[in-house]
Amino acid sequence: MRYARALPVLLLAVASVASAADLGRATGAVTIDGKPIVLQYAYAVDHQKNQLTNKSNETKVILTDKPLPDGIKLGNIDETFPDGINGIVVSVAPNDSISHVFVQHPAGSYDAGYFEGVQDYRFKRVRGDRGTIGGTLSSKKITTNTMSFSFDAEFLSQVQ
Repeated sequence: MRYARALPVLLLAVASVASAADLGRATGAVTIDGKPIVLQYAYAVDHQKNQLTNKSNETKVILTDKPLPDGIKLGNIDETFPDGINGIVVSVAPNDSISHVFVQHPAGSYDAGYFEGVQDYRFKRVRGDRGTIGGTLSSKKITTNTMSFSFDAEFLSQVQ
């Protein structure tokens, strides 16, 4: 009897996670100097190299305001981000920590470089189907010498 009462709660929780983000989609924003840029598209590529550890065991997650052009190489997107598209690129380590952040915005770009143990960025994974990555990416307000930014977005993407 106890399981019969728990089943509707479990089904509601699973349904809310599944409807939160469609495959290849993001919901949320990156805020640059107080101005939000709505993030709608999600991409991911696996086996990416961490420049500190020299291991190719990270997943690069890309969230953008517009769809990326067909055929773009996601592995080096932070070096070849297309003009007119804004977004964030976040490298997720095997332990779900963030090791690299890149922000593309209307006035330029910001590359945080590779790091370990920085608590300003968070990734909370939502378990999904094999070959996908999803969850919530967020940051504290980060102030650089040219801008301030923060992000908070939920996404689900097929991993390439």
